Amino acid sequence: MKVLFVTSEMYPYAKAGGLGDVSFSLPRALKRLGVDIISAVPLYNFIDPKKHGIRHTGKWVGVYVNGGWYKFEILRKNNIFFFKNEELLKGSHVYGPAGWEYENSDIRFGSFCWAVAESLRKGIIDADTIHLNDWPTALIAVILKEIFGWDKKVILTIHNIAYQGIFDKEAIDRLALPSYLFNTDALEFWGRVNLLKGGIIYSDFITTVSSTYAEEILTQEYGYGLEGVLKRYRHKLRGILNGIDNEVWNPKKDPKIFENFSARDIDKKEKNKNILLKRFNINNADRPLFAFINRLTHQKGVELILESVEELSRLNAFFFFLGEGEYSNAFREIGNIYENIITKVSFDDALARQLYSSADFIMMPSFFEPCGLSHLIGMRYGCIPLVRETGGLADTVVDISEDKGYGITFKNPTKWEFLCAVKRAVELYHNKERLKKIRREVLKKDFSWKRFAREYLDLYNESYKTL
Repeated sequence: MKVLFVTSEMYPYAKAGGLGDVSFSLPRALKRLGVDIISAVPLYNFIDPKKHGIRHTGKWVGVYVNGGWYKFEILRKNNIFFFKNEELLKGSHVYGPAGWEYENSDIRFGSFCWAVAESLRKGIIDADTIHLNDWPTALIAVILKEIFGWDKKVILTIHNIAYQGIFDKEAIDRLALPSYLFNTDALEFWGRVNLLKGGIIYSDFITTVSSTYAEEILTQEYGYGLEGVLKRYRHKLRGILNGIDNEVWNPKKDPKIFENFSARDIDKKEKNKNILLKRFNINNADRPLFAFINRLTHQKGVELILESVEELSRLNAFFFFLGEGEYSNAFREIGNIYENIITKVSFDDALARQLYSSADFIMMPSFFEPCGLSHLIGMRYGCIPLVRETGGLADTVVDISEDKGYGITFKNPTKWEFLCAVKRAVELYHNKERLKKIRREVLKKDFSWKRFAREYLDLYNESYKTL
């Protein structure tokens, strides 16, 4: 059985969010389990083939989109295929600048979908099962099943249903799709074209990235208009939790942190904390350090943080926010106003790792969270998670008020419940013996792909047996 894993982003070549990490680590974990897996990803103009050792294969496919023919060259590095068209994949971002999308996103990713589908039809790439990820690849299911009559199995993973690839009706023509696909049983969605909807309908299996999120997206609150479609096809839906790569995230060997440590010498976290804070001109480090390492977007609950800034500034604690997004300017401003709040509006891998290794608590007060990776990485570095009970956060964090609890949770996305959770964390920090015990517990937690990749292996085997 050969699996083709198709994604719009993959670390270290192109990464905009958690999907980039998953697209790197999940195929690696599956390969260790014996899966013959290859990947396909766009070769955006900002990716340097020479730097990454990506080589030409001498093969190409032609696709017809937006009223013209375009040539996609196929390049390769090991088991990863890269699809290159400089005109359609230009720009310095995967989807667009922070908070924005490229105007031609339908053509950008629709043409990639056509190119991958053509490479399969022509036998340039061979696979028994196709594993798609989110809306930028969802059109492949429609092309393979409806247009090419593909009889092999297609799996679609929904990483975040808030992003669906919705475009005007004319996208049908721009993407050279049959006009009959513009109907409610295919791509039509309130008078527009919805590519994720098409993927849901035409895929054989649908997964999402946690069990709780699989239930949440069937509701009006979390389904973003697709709850009815998902209920209709819920027999195809299952939740498989995301994991992290324990080799990539390893405080014992991480070369980018100040002091390496493990559960046995957890006190070295304090050394990392002191060094980090001194770099930001803070010498008195005997206060809890809360870290937020994520996109500065609505989903991640940043409004709760911004509403609570005055109260947070009066707590005997430090808060460090690292990320970028639609609220970047607001976080730059609070970083300049409050002495105990540090902000770094950027994506900085080295600083993120140093912050994970230094922080006492990792915050994810998300309004919704399909799975979440930041808190899993934080726990790998001994950070105690402070999260809202939603999606994958609810599936991976148990409150310290419960037996064998190791995190701090709150139920409703309100300012006062969030502040209450932060104050509980401050109290825990001053109970040094309990703090140290819980730190060791979270550091030992196993949320690696070694656990969860087997569920995908079972799904692949199931899809292969039904061919």
